[in-house]
Amino acid sequence: MRRAVVNALDFIEHDLAMDRAVAYAYLSAAADFEVSQVVDRTVGVHGVIEKGHFGRVADKPHAH
Repeated sequence: MRRAVVNALDFIEHDLAMDRAVAYAYLSAAADFEVSQVVDRTVGVHGVIEKGHFGRVADKPHAH
């Protein structure tokens, strides 16, 4: 979960040019984190961020 939050913060800060403190507040209020897998020591957590909250900026392809 921590890794998912840090990755989401990095994405919002660097790719969407939002101040990190504001990005943290946004994630706290508007993002959902979903556990997708917990089997045999394999764990998956995904942060779900609504693209519409960021307008056309979120539609640009990102190199990751």
